[in-house]
Amino acid sequence: MSRPAAGRGFTLLELLVVLFIIGIVTAMATLSIGTATSGKGVEKAADQLAGQLTLVREEASIQGREFGLTFFTDRYAFSTFDFENGRWQELGDDAEALRPQRLPGESVLELELDGRSVVLASGPTPALTERSTDEKDKAGDPPARRIYRPADDRQAPQVLILSSGDVTPFTLHLRPAIGSPGLRLVVAADGTTQTVRDEH
Repeated sequence: MSRPAAGRGFTLLELLVVLFIIGIVTAMATLSIGTATSGKGVEKAADQLAGQLTLVREEASIQGREFGLTFFTDRYAFSTFDFENGRWQELGDDAEALRPQRLPGESVLELELDGRSVVLASGPTPALTERSTDEKDKAGDPPARRIYRPADDRQAPQVLILSSGDVTPFTLHLRPAIGSPGLRLVVAADGTTQTVRDEH
């Protein structure tokens, strides 16, 4: 009787090929999960901005104030016009819901006004600062009072939200990363918003 042949093992080359295939599949899965997460981030940011615009329009009409909206490459900030000083002033924490917002991760913004692209600055970073203890005592503010100050308040906003209820019409393109498909937030002069997804 002949003995059965010993079981044949895998060669080093076969093991390397299997490991290479596993690596490719893992990388593709990681990239797709990352893209999906980033996509959800810009979708949430667009919904949040649409809600904030509605709130600002209501505040502008009720208070008879003029508001502005300034966009940067990865963030945006609301402001109001100070007629006394003749300049745009950032909103403090009396408007917590309208504080400066930064987009998640590598997300970027692209702005269009009247069908033309607007070159957005990469800063300034809206800074969250707190008054010193002495300032708090003099002002009589509670210790938790926070003030949002942009590093540069000289830049006029690209979008106006007027007390009449009118809004500068604009289209904001939100992308999870530079060059990747995202979505567009289209805002009309009456403040109505529409979200349009990019075709893949």
